[in-house]
Amino acid sequence: MKKFKNAIFDMDGTLLDSMAAWRNLGMDYLLHNKINPPSGLNEILAAMSMEEAAEYFRSAFNFKLSNEDIIWGIKSLIEDRYKYELILKPYVREYLLKLSEEGVNMCIATASPLSFAEAALERNGIIKYFSCIISCDDVGVGKNKPDVFYLAAKKLGAKACDTAVFDDADFALITAKEAGFYTVGVYDEAYRNKRNIIESISDFYIESFSELLIHK
Repeated sequence: MKKFKNAIFDMDGTLLDSMAAWRNLGMDYLLHNKINPPSGLNEILAAMSMEEAAEYFRSAFNFKLSNEDIIWGIKSLIEDRYKYELILKPYVREYLLKLSEEGVNMCIATASPLSFAEAALERNGIIKYFSCIISCDDVGVGKNKPDVFYLAAKKLGAKACDTAVFDDADFALITAKEAGFYTVGVYDEAYRNKRNIIESISDFYIESFSELLIHK
């Protein structure tokens, strides 16, 4: 594995065992509003920021609500899980401690709202390892575009070539790699059907952070 000075971590599905909570959230929101969700909705929403998802719902399903009201409705269905329930994936805490002791600068780049990230990271005792937490909401686009990675690198004072991006999603890893970052693919059950693709596009791939505790 390449040595790096800086690291940008995705949160959901990478550090946090939370993808199951999001998997059907879009469908749940539509059903809550008495709308039958179309097939493939999860794939459509996967790469979107909250703002983009709200705009998609408004245009595709003729919602009369504002984007802000739609976002509030989506958040209300899942927020408590971040505050009280969701836990870290195995060996995340140990690996972050290792990087911290090695002097690696770390940042979060997440598609989740900032308040969700802060609540979950604080409750799980790892927020202290990160100098910044960036949400896709801060840049207005999802990880199918590099904006959130560029902003995270800027906050770290880092160059892409000296920075590793850890993510479980194929589209995010492709975006980061094309933007010049070193990419570390992290296995998550949500993307098990894309494992071969993720392995092929990642500079390094892990099934568990335990592998990085012994990797030289």
